[in-house]
Amino acid sequence: MENYIGNIGSSYMQNSSDLAEIENIKRGSKSQKEQLKKVSQEFESIFVAKMLNELDKTVDKEGSLFQESKYLDNLKSFMYNDIARTISQDPKMSIGIAKQMYSQLEKTVKD
Repeated sequence: MENYIGNIGSSYMQNSSDLAEIENIKRGSKSQKEQLKKVSQEFESIFVAKMLNELDKTVDKEGSLFQESKYLDNLKSFMYNDIARTISQDPKMSIGIAKQMYSQLEKTVKD
């Protein structure tokens, strides 16, 4: 039960930080196209972080160097978020979701 509650807490923290980042984009960007580009990158970042979290669940932790705990889960969540942001912001590492979203939605926004 404790692990379940810890997962809910880390999920809530991640979702609230994602929403806060999107609000910062709204306030900090001048044009709608700039906002769209940043939001597309943030969407890719969230997607990649979720993917990394799910991939981590498939790893066999039997005999692992680190004991599983809610604190380690939170640390890994923050680490995956940072890795995902790095991936989504670098054109050479990006998986292309942000670019595709931007090119599809660019036609719908004003300059």
